[in-house]
Amino acid sequence: MAVKTREEILAEVKARVGEQTDDETIAFLEDVSDTLTDLETKAKGDGTDWKAKYEENDAEWRKKYTERFYSSDPDPDPKPPKPDDTAKPKTFAELFTTV
Repeated sequence: MAVKTREEILAEVKARVGEQTDDETIAFLEDVSDTLTDLETKAKGDGTDWKAKYEENDAEWRKKYTERFYSSDPDPDPKPPKPDDTAKPKTFAELFTTV
């Protein structure tokens, strides 16, 4: 099985289809063309420069981390308090006592 270029595949499809212009043939040609385009796009990637994106993200986190130590605020990124896991759960009767 040979690996063929997009043009070679389309030439073979055109040779097999010939001059047919019915709706099924046109739909088939669209499907083949769209599939080849999608496969090429996936193979080439989406155009995102992942290396630059990684380096930018890494530099941002390093800057944020070091600024944390030079900040006058002792905790610039406060986290919400955790619920007290050691608290004893209330019973059904305790929930409905009147004071």
